[in-house]
Amino acid sequence: MEINKTILCLVALVTSLFFKACIEDGDYTVPQGLGGEENLKLKGILDSIQNNQLELKSIKDLKGLYILGKPPVKIVSNIVVKGYVISSDAKGNYFREFFMQDAPENPTAGIRIAINLTNSYNKFNVGRALYIRLKDLYLGEVNSGDGVLTIGGKVSTTDAMEIESVALNQMNNHFFRSEETAVIVPKEVSLAGINASDIGTFICVKELVFPLGLEGKSFVDPKEDFDTQRKIQSCQTLGYADLLLETSSFASFGNKALPMGGGIINAVVSKDYNGHFLVLVLNRSEDVKMTDERCTTRSESDFPLTLLVEDFDTASGEISITDWINYREAGTKSWRSYSDTYSQSKAARMGSKNSGDAHTSTWLLTKGIDLESTVEEFLSFETSNSFANGSTLQVLISTDWEGTAAAVSSATWHVLPAKIVSNGEGYKNWVHSTFVNLSTYAGTAFIAFKYTGSGNVYFDGTYELDNITIIAK
Repeated sequence: MEINKTILCLVALVTSLFFKACIEDGDYTVPQGLGGEENLKLKGILDSIQNNQLELKSIKDLKGLYILGKPPVKIVSNIVVKGYVISSDAKGNYFREFFMQDAPENPTAGIRIAINLTNSYNKFNVGRALYIRLKDLYLGEVNSGDGVLTIGGKVSTTDAMEIESVALNQMNNHFFRSEETAVIVPKEVSLAGINASDIGTFICVKELVFPLGLEGKSFVDPKEDFDTQRKIQSCQTLGYADLLLETSSFASFGNKALPMGGGIINAVVSKDYNGHFLVLVLNRSEDVKMTDERCTTRSESDFPLTLLVEDFDTASGEISITDWINYREAGTKSWRSYSDTYSQSKAARMGSKNSGDAHTSTWLLTKGIDLESTVEEFLSFETSNSFANGSTLQVLISTDWEGTAAAVSSATWHVLPAKIVSNGEGYKNWVHSTFVNLSTYAGTAFIAFKYTGSGNVYFDGTYELDNITIIAK
């Protein structure tokens, strides 16, 4: 069975400004106090942290102890992690699991906890601050290869690459609730910008619609036994960004019709059962607020000018294009051309696996693009990957770079909200970036594709890049 997930959403009307914001409404019945014994246990944990007998580790640092694709890691040191619960199984969209993130607002990391407990919302309510003593627990994946790092109680008896839930008997020695129940403020993100680093966090996406082809459909397809994925889209100025909303067939709201207006969704970021793609998961149907008019978008034909086009079809070996720079900031690997036998064309490729380098940072920088002669400009490209678990790819823009390799690090670079292929995307699948609006930038702009690797010999995988264009009017 697929592990399921959930989230909360509310649209607040600010009277003086009349704008919509995503907030957590807290309409769950939750325990307000803890028993004396539980308070004493928590005090003992906090005292031990204060006295340096236990180490308080962040969720982000904890996740760094595990390498995706490797066997589960048993925690043998005296470490504790603190988080705030952000999911609820009250409506049946989660099963024996919950997610927590490192802060009530603007989280930097989240993690899943597999637990042998149903109706866990009665104990681990949304917003509850929770300390977990990790010694003798495990870090790993519930379903090998799913890409969702999880705290579990033991290694699976049927698959040594997977972990199983924390048993009820283990909870008493490892889980320590605080009396604090915080208001969870969802992090506002763009649909195109959601990536693997957001897994396990509570987010809000605005200006969303369900495709018109889903009109009359419910959250759950009645032909599905477990989970249903429904496409959601956000209107860009040009084109759409899309992702999947996943709902369990056991969710109490599964038979509700999908709303066909426009609006927002508050949800937890996770992945599908096999880890092939990112999904959003609700706590309840009310987390979808689509009572506004549907947004609209324009088409490519509205932008007849082409400011940049590069498909790498004439490239060979190490990328060398007139007025472009292939810059190694750290490491020995450069962007290179390769022939994609799947699409029968060439593309650019960058990877540091087996390089022997402790760190890799390599930039592919375009020639200067004049943004003064046009009024609207949009960048697009495609990316693919080859098991790029331990590496990252970013697309950046600068309008003050001098155009030399020596000046790259001193220039001001802004990360663009482009959709980059995720680590779990199927091998050789090409992902469109969506159309990234450059209209807020002026002067001469440079686009950079920056690859970063950690030096991990097994998982510093490869990214492929192709069909870079900038269109304008």
